[in-house]
Amino acid sequence: MMRWSTFFRAATAAFLTAALVGCGNANRNLASNSKVSGGLWSIAVSSPAFREGREIPAKYTEDGENVSPPLRWTSGPSGTVGYVVIVEDPDAGKKKPALHWMVYHIPFGTNELPENASASTQFAQGKNYKGQVGYTGPNPSKGNTHHYHFQVFAVERTSNLPAGATREELEKAAIQGAIAKGELIGTYGK
Repeated sequence: MMRWSTFFRAATAAFLTAALVGCGNANRNLASNSKVSGGLWSIAVSSPAFREGREIPAKYTEDGENVSPPLRWTSGPSGTVGYVVIVEDPDAGKKKPALHWMVYHIPFGTNELPENASASTQFAQGKNYKGQVGYTGPNPSKGNTHHYHFQVFAVERTSNLPAGATREELEKAAIQGAIAKGELIGTYGK
């Protein structure tokens, strides 16, 4: 059962995120805003590498080691069988946000991904915006600061998607079964 303080923090973060996204030019096609993602904003997402709304350290970008940052999240509600993580950049100036990472087949009971989890074969990973399977870090053009949405979805059904799935395949197979979600937003600029 979720404590009220955890729920309040998650709800506040979701409200602030919605306010920030609503005030800017951010593309509303993020996975967490998709009509098919459903669910309540009840998962608190954090990282020991950066705080909400703060800069992502260069180590986790294409300017650094280009390794995925560590992520942690609170448990999904009753009925959760697993999790999906999607990292998107709505500031990339395209019709859909730039997809930096998709991780799926994360079983219930797993509430974190360690640093450089993208180098592991423990969980399935989809294709990023470069057409490669795995993580690719932030790399905005010079003079720009982008917002990176680290989204976690609790799903109530598993999918049989193999590694290398596309965004569309993952949304159809897994995100439609989302019963809760949360996100952590980090920034990076040059």
